[in-house]
Amino acid sequence: MKFHAFKTNVMLTVLAVVLLTASGCGVKIWPSPQKSEDIFTFASVEGRRVGECLKVVVKVDGAYKNVDNLSLQFQADGSGPGEGCPTCPFFPAIRKNFVPGSEGIQSDGPTFVFSECGLDPAKSYRWRVVGRNVYDTLGVAISDVYTAVP
Repeated sequence: MKFHAFKTNVMLTVLAVVLLTASGCGVKIWPSPQKSEDIFTFASVEGRRVGECLKVVVKVDGAYKNVDNLSLQFQADGSGPGEGCPTCPFFPAIRKNFVPGSEGIQSDGPTFVFSECGLDPAKSYRWRVVGRNVYDTLGVAISDVYTAVP
């Protein structure tokens, strides 16, 4: 009698383990971004200095609707605090974020236009644009470093 009860308990335990293991099959996971469909890159980045302002035009290739923000990063060339030399590595001292749809940035489909004013008209500035995707896991798009001369 004891052997029969032991055998029944073992069989029930094995059956429970098999059922728990089988119930995990086909588990759905949260949707994740598809890199090929959701990523964007910069097709072109152009900047033009107009007095105290730097006007930047960014054309995006790919999923331009996934642009969360564009960050203009710049650094003055000189010998003052926060300034660098033209041959030094680029270390942006100032960052300004532009969020599509907000004040300060205009967009026409995949083209974004924004300006940063208040620059010293006598100094040159090195700058770049960093684009963040709404899907953090897809990383950022980073432009080359450009120089805007007075």
